[in-house]
Amino acid sequence: MAKKWLYKFTINREIETEKETESTNDEGKEIKVIERVKEKSPVEFCIQKPYRKLYDNAELFYGVKMSEGIKAGLLTRNLLAKRYEDDGGAFSETEKERYSELYLAIYNKEEEYQRLQLNLDNKPQELKDRLAQDLLHELSDLRRELTDIENAQSNIFDQTAENRAKNQTIMWWVLKLSHWKEFDHKNEEHYFGGETFEDQLDAYDAYEEEGDEFHSEAMRKLAFFISFWYMGRATSEEDFKAVEELYTAQNAPEEGTEEEAEDQVEPVAEEKKPAKKATKKAEPKKKRGRKPKAKADKATEEVKEEPKEEASAPAAETVAEKPVLEEASAEKDVNLNLEK
Repeated sequence: MAKKWLYKFTINREIETEKETESTNDEGKEIKVIERVKEKSPVEFCIQKPYRKLYDNAELFYGVKMSEGIKAGLLTRNLLAKRYEDDGGAFSETEKERYSELYLAIYNKEEEYQRLQLNLDNKPQELKDRLAQDLLHELSDLRRELTDIENAQSNIFDQTAENRAKNQTIMWWVLKLSHWKEFDHKNEEHYFGGETFEDQLDAYDAYEEEGDEFHSEAMRKLAFFISFWYMGRATSEEDFKAVEELYTAQNAPEEGTEEEAEDQVEPVAEEKKPAKKATKKAEPKKKRGRKPKAKADKATEEVKEEPKEEASAPAAETVAEKPVLEEASAEKDVNLNLEK
């Protein structure tokens, strides 16, 4: 039975290969040099499209894990909600009042912002922009506080039998749907080898304990994609491409560390530039002693050619400037005597 795939992607893996080069030695004989070099090789990963039997096994697995959680003492979501309801709810009276105040404040601020955008009061453009910016900041603060309260309420239901079973089922799907083509393999094989869930989970733990960057990246990406698929937010290839763009955007700061290091190196390289400018400033001083209409002779030609020699030696030290200036002043005296 041919397998169908939801999505395919590649991850680069660093491998060592032997590179053979030919050269000649001092005696003129040809010799072969073999050296080991590291190269990046793309490895293809595939997410299998589930079929009926996999769905049935996943439902059974979810039910078993939920029963295990209940036996271990975890409450179901309904029982936990009922207990909080009997105790007056998950919110205290102060939190309930603040929650309603935030909703009302957000509603009023949004209405005020819309009125400002329509500019019904004919306010100047500069004042309108300033007020709109202030309203956006206030709305952002109010929404952030409202989100914190809602997250605090949702966290109460994290430790339930349903939530634990759901997380275990997502892991089950990751282990079952993940395939890859390692190196020159023609057919896709299970990334987490093993027949049973426990065997595949042991393979997952082995990759994790190994600490290899390639396997760590592969497991993160597979879990990211399959979680979106399990939640119903990625069903087509276009959806998975959008999810991959989101994954790349979230992990972009890690890839930018090398660019930040280069930015820090650049100012150090620029510190050498003032030394070059200092040598160039000394050149016009030699030209000030010459008259604009001086006759060309051997002595004046030597003075004119001297700045070119200094320009070709940018690494000249400041210690060598004093003799050069003394020679230039001596040659200026010669020029003046010749003109006289």
